[in-house]
Order: sequence, then C-alpha cells, then structure tokens
Amino acid sequence: MDAGRRRRNNEGVRRRGRRWFEGDGDPLPESRSAFVYVPRDEAFSEVKSLTFSGNTLYSVLHAVVPALESVTIDDPNAGFPHFPAIESLFNVGVRLPPLNDKSSLLNIIPRLIKAISDTQKDVLLFETPELLQRDKFSWFKDVEFARQTLAGLNPYSIRLVTEWPLESKLDPEIYGLPESAITKELIELEIAGFMTVEEAVKQKKLFILDYHDLLLPYVNKVNELKGRVLYGSRTLFFLTPDGTLRPLAIELTRPPVYDKPQWKEVYCPTWHATGSWLWKLAKAHVLAQDSGYHQLVSHWLRTHCATEPYIIATNRQLSAMHPIYRLLHPHFRYTMEINSLARDALINANGIIENSFFPGKYSMELSSVAYDLEWRFDRQALPEDLISRGMAVKDPDAPYGLKLTIEDYPFANDGLVLWDILKQWVTDYVNHYYTETELIKSDTELQAWWSEIKNVGHGDKKNEPWWPELKTPDDLIGIITTIVWVTSGHHAAVNFGQYSYAGPDRQAGAAPPPQ
Repeated sequence: MDAGRRRRNNEGVRRRGRRWFEGDGDPLPESRSAFVYVPRDEAFSEVKSLTFSGNTLYSVLHAVVPALESVTIDDPNAGFPHFPAIESLFNVGVRLPPLNDKSSLLNIIPRLIKAISDTQKDVLLFETPELLQRDKFSWFKDVEFARQTLAGLNPYSIRLVTEWPLESKLDPEIYGLPESAITKELIELEIAGFMTVEEAVKQKKLFILDYHDLLLPYVNKVNELKGRVLYGSRTLFFLTPDGTLRPLAIELTRPPVYDKPQWKEVYCPTWHATGSWLWKLAKAHVLAQDSGYHQLVSHWLRTHCATEPYIIATNRQLSAMHPIYRLLHPHFRYTMEINSLARDALINANGIIENSFFPGKYSMELSSVAYDLEWRFDRQALPEDLISRGMAVKDPDAPYGLKLTIEDYPFANDGLVLWDILKQWVTDYVNHYYTETELIKSDTELQAWWSEIKNVGHGDKKNEPWWPELKTPDDLIGIITTIVWVTSGHHAAVNFGQYSYAGPDRQAGAAPPPQ
C-alpha cells in the first residue's frame, strides 16, 4: 500500500477502531445485550449461526445436563458411581425431559450425540469416542498413557529432563523441601540397568510432565473445596530403544497445611495387586491435571484469550483494505463471538469449566497465573516451543531445520509440515507487498498495530526482552506466521480431539489414595 493511501485511510481507521468497541459514529449504533459484548462485524454470520446457535446451545445444556445427572447417584456432585455408568451413555442412553425440538441436539453437537429415539421415550445416545471403540480399557495401559503425551489432547506439556536431581523452585519456607522424592536409585531400578540416571539425562532419555510448581500453591485451597482432591505432580518417562516412552514414576506432593508437614509419595508400575491400583489411581490423577491444564492453558489461554489482543488491534489499527488485515482476517473470524459464549457459559463463575475441572473456582485464576509464568509471544511459534521444551534442537541438515529429540512425536511431525507451509505462504505474501525494509518502517498502520498488541493488549508484558521487533519484512513474516499458527495449527491440535480423548477417560478419576 502506498504512503498516500495509508494517510488517507488513517482517520477512517481511527473512526472504525473507536466504533468497533464504542459504537459512536455508527448510523445504527449497537447496544449491549445480556451476553458478553461482541462488535457486530465479529459476530457470527447467518450461516455460522445456523450451525452454532448460542440460544440453542443453552437449551441443549439445560436439557442434557439434568439428564446426565440422572444416570449418576442421587448427589450429582459425586460424579459417576462406577465405570458402567459412563459406558451407559454410549450403549444404553439417557432419558431426556420433554423437548420441543429434539433435532436441535443433533444439529448443535452432531459429533457427540448419535441418536434420539422417540420409540424409547426420548432416549439420547452419545457417540462412542474413538478411543473407547478401539479399546475401552486403553487408558489403563501405560503405553497409551505415555502415547497421549505426544499424540493426545495435550501434546504441549511433555518436556526433556535437563537437570538432575529434580528440584522445586518454590519457597521452601512455604511449600516444604524442594527435593523430589523420585530418587536416582528408584529410576535406575525401573530402567533395569540400561544406564545410570546421569547417562540417561546426558543421552536425552528422560522426559517429564511437570505440574509440581504450577499447582502446589493451589493444593491446599483446592482441597478445601467439596469433592476436590489435588496434589502437585511430576511424571517421569524413559525413552526406550524402540523410540517410545515408558512411564517410570509419578510423584504426588502436598505442601504443609495446618499442623501437617509436607507430604510426598512416589508411585511406580508394579504387578503387586494393591500397588497396581495405586499406580492406576496416580495416573488418573495426572490425567485429570493434564486435562485441566489443556483446557485452561493450552487451549483457552494460548489460542483464545491471548489471541484477542491481535484481533482487537487488527480491527482498530489496520484498515479493511490493508494487506495484513486481509491476510489475518480469515484466521480471526468468529473467535470473539466464540470467546463471548465461553465467558457466558464455560469460564464464567459456576460455569462448566469450574464444575468440570480440578481447580474449581480457581480455574481462571490458575489460567492467569500460567499466563504470567509461562506465556511468551516468541514461544508461541512451533519451532521455538519445541526447542524451549527440549523436544527439538536446531539442525540445518534436518527437515525444517529441526531435529526432534523423539522421532515419533506425531504432533511435532505433523505440525512442522503445516508450520513450513504457513511460513512459505506468509513469506510470499509479505514479500509481494513489502519489497524493501523502508516500507515496513514507514507503514504507520502496521507499526501502530504491533505497538498496540505489545503495549496495550499484552501490556503487563510490554517490557519483556523477548518481544520481536518490527523493522524488516523478515520480522513481519515471523510475527504473522506465529499468529496464524496459533489460530490454526495450534488450535486444531488442542481442540478437535477433545471428545475422542476427554470424553471417555480424562475425568474418570481425579484422586489418588489419601495420605
């Protein structure tokens, strides 16, 4: 875009930016509704509304949730009393209250609901999740437990162990001794003499799901909530010679509380009957934590919440004819409306998230804390994310310039293909409009856009040194590719497997044996 055209559009951009949230200057001014406000140009189109109607969704929830409670025991807060009660959702069905339009259930969530039978007095059947279709007890198995860290619902948490022994970074005066109870002797016993722990760390054979420091400050608070049990956790895996992960140990920790000292326990795979069930319960607890982290951090925080500043700045600072606006708009479409619905029914106080996941009423607080501790714009890019977790290293001779630490890492294998395609598309597009560096520096709309994202949208992190600069076409290519990746590949990876993985097993159990 030439400089003259940009100047002519600046005032229009400012007017449209104000109108985008304030409504002034609009001949048909918008008014706030009972729902979380969404500007009209970000609302669902008529076609989208037909397939995702908020009003219909509420009626569905009001019909289905009480019906689901009816298949549990008398107290709905107690959860399912046994595994057959869960399986009955898929093969026996749930009796529904009278509905005016039963077809709305099938239209809203067709991938979840299989059938509604009038002949069986309004019986609703849910689709059997793919994981249960293959093997309804697969979640019991160590191999599946490990596989899901790489190819399941939340492939964003597994990381390489680079230091030994494992230690907490939390204040020991508050949270107790920092040393992990997972000892060198225990691990060397589990890997049956393959190598020492020091050799395993050096050869990049040890990996961890580490929710210890993030969750430990919440343990005592969550444990005071009715029906909730929480521990800090570390789950250690070993990369076997055949390239798959094998779980070695799970450490559960409770900080000091009242007159009780810090408590730690390590569970390992065993054939001993009692120990075997304790191991299964420990895995179920980790799965519940991983599911909550997935929903609150990997999904909501990273692909919905942290994306809003990009959308708002794009609408406020870039004219609709700006090439970067046109590039980004398809990737932002409907996100604000979906976030609005989430705030109204999912992440709201006493909403579905608080009632379904382990942090309870602390869910949004935990998401905010994770943002403060973990979120960095530069590490939203897939290559940097993999490198930061020790799951890849730079290698100019490897495909896409990265060598994976675990070769069979489906999320990374597939994700890097998509990342490369996106980056090439963005590169060609940016280089077409910005043929020289000066065009980046002189584009006042573009500079105002990036400034608002950093200094306003993510203002509490505006002084962080990791923010990329926007001075060259390559800078813009990196920024745009990261944003597009988060809203496409990243979101797809943590969104579309929710029913397949979270439906059958993630909430099946959350509490290990009491100490």
